[in-house]
Amino acid sequence: MHTDVLEVDGLCKSFGGVKALRDLSFTIRQNEVLGLIGPNGSGKSTTVNMLSGAMPPTSGQLRLGGVRVEGLNQWDRVAMGLTRTYQTASVFPEFTVREHVMLGCEARRTVSPVAHAFRLRRNRAEDRQMQERVDQALELTGLTGDRDTIVGVLSAAQQRFLMIATALASSPRVILLDEPAAGMISHERETLAGMIGRIRDAGISVLVIEHHMALIMEVCDRIVVLNFGAPIAQGTPAEIRGNRAVIDAYLGEAV
Repeated sequence: MHTDVLEVDGLCKSFGGVKALRDLSFTIRQNEVLGLIGPNGSGKSTTVNMLSGAMPPTSGQLRLGGVRVEGLNQWDRVAMGLTRTYQTASVFPEFTVREHVMLGCEARRTVSPVAHAFRLRRNRAEDRQMQERVDQALELTGLTGDRDTIVGVLSAAQQRFLMIATALASSPRVILLDEPAAGMISHERETLAGMIGRIRDAGISVLVIEHHMALIMEVCDRIVVLNFGAPIAQGTPAEIRGNRAVIDAYLGEAV
């Protein structure tokens, strides 16, 4: 039986008189990969920015594990288990891969600065948990062998994988992947597809916002389609592939 981890209910966003998003509702279930697709300007970026807390909705509700979060900032949402990556890789090139991924753990640190400074028992236990989360994130993203590599020498695709690993280190219930395949070539997209499957199998729900339809059709359990700021279809990849409204929204292109 599926459990809804993230619930989006009637989400709307207006900029002045322009309605960028209208009445968007969907759920992300536990252990599910949900795709969000649509032509340029359809509202995908606005959606992920509202889900992550980068901008407030004009109206509508957002629940994480049944708790309303639309009034919370980005850091509070990360601490509750909702994290994201960005379209453009932004990394600290002088860090090692392990050091960079460790940054993602800080959102879940609970001990006080005093405990951290004096290495109290609770702090030592939390440090061990953080190391375990880093190791899991490296394993899920295939970066274990590069843990001591300086970030600045990684390829562009590896830096995108590093962004995902850093987000995973916050121990999310839901991770939002914003255009994760941008700039990737075929074998890199294949690596990404395998990675997304491992993340789902680890019990983390995934929302993928992506233009590359082959990747979406391969990795997603369900897909939500936007056009002109409104949802026009939801369903399995097979249902979306044959949906007339979706085909028309893509100007006749097969998806």
